[in-house]
Amino acid sequence: MTEQNHSGRLTSGNWLSFAPRTFLQRDHSRTVQRPRELSLPIWERVDHFIYNSKRWQLISILFAVTLFKTGIWFNPILLDRSRLIAQNPFVNPLQDLPTFHYLYWSWLAPFVAWLVGATGPLSFFCFHLFFSLAFTGLFIGTVFSRFEDKVARTALVIFFILPVAGTCYFWVGGDSVTLFLMMLALAFPRDLWATLIIGVALGMEHFEQGFFAFAAVAFVSLFGLPDEREPEYSWRWAFPLLLGIVLGKGALVELFRHFKAVVNSGRAYWLGNPPFRHMVVRDFYFHFQFIIYSVLGIGWAPVIKYANLGKRIAPFFVALCGLMLLLPITYDETRVGAIVSFPLMAVFFLLNRWFLRSVTPQFLSWMFVAWLIIPYSWAYGGVPQWSILPYDVALILHKLFGWFDLPTNDPFWPISQYRRW
Repeated sequence: MTEQNHSGRLTSGNWLSFAPRTFLQRDHSRTVQRPRELSLPIWERVDHFIYNSKRWQLISILFAVTLFKTGIWFNPILLDRSRLIAQNPFVNPLQDLPTFHYLYWSWLAPFVAWLVGATGPLSFFCFHLFFSLAFTGLFIGTVFSRFEDKVARTALVIFFILPVAGTCYFWVGGDSVTLFLMMLALAFPRDLWATLIIGVALGMEHFEQGFFAFAAVAFVSLFGLPDEREPEYSWRWAFPLLLGIVLGKGALVELFRHFKAVVNSGRAYWLGNPPFRHMVVRDFYFHFQFIIYSVLGIGWAPVIKYANLGKRIAPFFVALCGLMLLLPITYDETRVGAIVSFPLMAVFFLLNRWFLRSVTPQFLSWMFVAWLIIPYSWAYGGVPQWSILPYDVALILHKLFGWFDLPTNDPFWPISQYRRW
């Protein structure tokens, strides 16, 4: 039975005593209020984390997710071939292996490793891993010292979204040194002598990657950037850097002549070998869709956003398409494509205050969420790879407890073409 008492509240009679019982209204003032962040849409929560978390928290999460998506492995030829050069950089130890002579042209890193005594398997790996960390750290330091906090956080998120941020951990090796030198040139564009010296070092480490990467930037600089208020990366910076890279290559030629080193043309010789040339062209033809996507991954989103500028952005797309033409003659496509496009992406996106301010929090948040969900994109011989982290863990467990039957002496073990797992 339900009735209304004198106070106007509904009462219900007890079925035993028929005594009226009052249902009191709930006092919501004592209810714990849900945090405002939990009632927000997902993109607003992500936005709140990106722009309102502590700086170290954002950096730590971005770096941890990158390592989770990539793992850490060494370039399979790093300990097997390049370390031989570091043991005596004044003699080509690969002269009986002509298709590997291109490694000797990446002479600077083995020479520095020889100087510091990092010639053992572990020390040589740690030597290159140091430069991977230095590349990441230098970018972080550059954006936070150059931009206001919000703009720097936007640049940081886009940087970690790009595959180039993870390739120096996915395959630790000479690329770690190359990327560090590229970032060094981008971090100090106003010092002409520093630019020349960095260019020479880059030419002695990886002439082809350095030359094509900054030739693209030099081409675009002739037409000017969309934001002319920031002239750091004009042709006055790009062409001296390009000159330094050429001088570095010339210095290597003279050094090898002085050492009487037996060495062929390197990468040109490798590409001139018909079986290798046919292999890379075939791999690109059958896997071009994933290969092209893997170079920038989710980073294609800001490129598409940038296309709204129309003719003002035409030189950028011409340069980017020119760099994509290197993919059909490359075996480890993502690694090379991500590295050579990094300076171009840095000048137009990562270190461009005008562009970074135009990125809306919602656009960045959705890119961040997509990056969290979609696996790391990396192609080798046209075949998609995935995180090496489970293989890192399996290798550690094997070393400690003897678990798993693993080919621990095979550096190509995690690479899918050679994998039985």
